[in-house]
Amino acid sequence: MEKNTLLLRDTEAFMRGELDNVTVAGGAIVLDLVQGSYVPYGCYTSAPLPMPVFDALRVSWNAVSPPGTAVEAQARVLVDGNWTPWVGFGKWSPFLHREGPAPLQRGPLCLTADCLRLDSKTAVQAQLRIYLYTKDEKATPAVWLLGASVRTVGEIPPHGRPINRALHLMPYVMARRAPALQPWMDLAIGLASLANRWGADLLPEEFAQVLRDWRADDGGDVRNWNFAAAAAGCWGFPAWVCWCGLATLRDEVRHGYGALVALQSTPAQQQNGWPARRFVTVRGFRQTGGTPKALLCDPWAADSDFDAETELDLDDFLVAWDNIALLMRPRKNYPAQTRASVWVRPMGSEAPGICRLYANNEPQLLPDGFCSAEGCVLAWTTPDSQPHATTAHRTFHFVQPEQGGIRLEPEGGGKCTVYAVDTAGHMRVGDVTL
Repeated sequence: MEKNTLLLRDTEAFMRGELDNVTVAGGAIVLDLVQGSYVPYGCYTSAPLPMPVFDALRVSWNAVSPPGTAVEAQARVLVDGNWTPWVGFGKWSPFLHREGPAPLQRGPLCLTADCLRLDSKTAVQAQLRIYLYTKDEKATPAVWLLGASVRTVGEIPPHGRPINRALHLMPYVMARRAPALQPWMDLAIGLASLANRWGADLLPEEFAQVLRDWRADDGGDVRNWNFAAAAAGCWGFPAWVCWCGLATLRDEVRHGYGALVALQSTPAQQQNGWPARRFVTVRGFRQTGGTPKALLCDPWAADSDFDAETELDLDDFLVAWDNIALLMRPRKNYPAQTRASVWVRPMGSEAPGICRLYANNEPQLLPDGFCSAEGCVLAWTTPDSQPHATTAHRTFHFVQPEQGGIRLEPEGGGKCTVYAVDTAGHMRVGDVTL
């Protein structure tokens, strides 16, 4: 790991900080338990973190946050021998309509939704703190990773040793994903590509719901790096955002991890409908005809999943890349988001073609605004002619609810699988044979 990135992720590291109404248990920061009930809030503050001279800071966190709980990460930096005020990156939980902070200019501090920058100033230390909240005395959030990465001043990122290796990441394309989540879907696809390499079999829509930034339109990018790292943590995958150079990407590939990065699209690509800034996963590097190449999974590059496996001249890649990456590690033994199995039953002559979801013999009615107003996702699939590496490679039909259920009229009948994903990333899934 480069010296501009520091991660706190075990008991020893956490115990160097200040604990206020929180404790460290099982390698995670949790609220204090008093007479069998968790206190309503608490705060962990790290020790000051020495860094190379820097002009921008990114904060990452991984946490388990049950219903009724939330966490809020904050940071400050040491400028000209003085600590700046604390600035926050928004309350976060899968069960909240999460909002990154509105743009803020305060002295030399320039805060965006997921980054703290310094205007005409530099800093040499950073300090992190994270608040834990609960409205349920029997539940606590648990923070198991807290990280900081800075953009150093006056240093050229190293390129590292060349490598020839291609990883088998899972490619997915925008054209086959839920249209309603498209503004931030490429970031979610990147998380799914990395996680599903290790057999997670998660849908990009599950990640998209948890990393969604619900803040009002402020003209900024709706894709929030901080929330993306937190979303990966929801399924037990350690993840953090960092400034880095080519050497780090090469090392990630060398160790079999891959990385999620943002690239600036060319004018020609933008004319074809691509966003100015798009998210792709780095799946390797190689030499082709004597020219070094970066191997990518680019969700904007095609309409078919496996056609998203592309390559780009390394020089062009380095021009397009902003030296920010999300890095992920294999799943740890932390509580993770789970799915719920449901029965799917036809309504018969009462409503031909409509099926409803049931759990414990009770109907799970889908309101008319389940998708349009609440922001949830409803879809169905049928078995394709060939097996797929992951569920997300199936052909999904994204629909709106009807009469409290879902209309299923596959050509020729047969088995259907129904998926209902709420805004917390929790998915109900069930099968029916028609």
